[in-house]
Amino acid sequence: MDWSTVLAISLVYSLIVFGGMTLMILCGGLVANDAMLHDYPRAIQERHGPKTPRGVLVTRLMNVVGVVLLTAASIAVIGYVRGELGGDIGFLPAFVVGTVTVIVVNVLDLVILDWWIFCTIQPRFLVPESTRGMPEYRDYSFHWKVLMPSPVPWPLLLIPAYGVILGVGTIAFEAVR
Repeated sequence: MDWSTVLAISLVYSLIVFGGMTLMILCGGLVANDAMLHDYPRAIQERHGPKTPRGVLVTRLMNVVGVVLLTAASIAVIGYVRGELGGDIGFLPAFVVGTVTVIVVNVLDLVILDWWIFCTIQPRFLVPESTRGMPEYRDYSFHWKVLMPSPVPWPLLLIPAYGVILGVGTIAFEAVR
């Protein structure tokens, strides 16, 4: 087993997933700047009020597109790993790809999307007009607390879940093939 190959593929795949997620969020914001309102601090949600019908539609569309793209990318990356490693790979390499991906994407999401773009730059297309200038947009700790809530940091506990899904899916595919 060539673990350096597995890790390299995992990192490249992570960047591709993060790039797709970022593009989807930015495009969604351009179409409806309240599409991501459900992820904003409570005070911003309260001042804005409910999402616009357009925001609700864009959120739903982003969810469907995200699931379809992640599913397709998952199948593609496991196929690529299998090709690079010469055939059946079993559970562990697929688990590593999934787990590394979730870790890298979460770190990039926190630092680039949340802290740099959302908190620092605050582009107008992601900030509903009724909430512009609110201090909650600069609450860097909010995003950390979402990732690491007390007393149980359940989002971090879910990190290996994607790895398990890829691993079990790979075993199932290899068993029936």
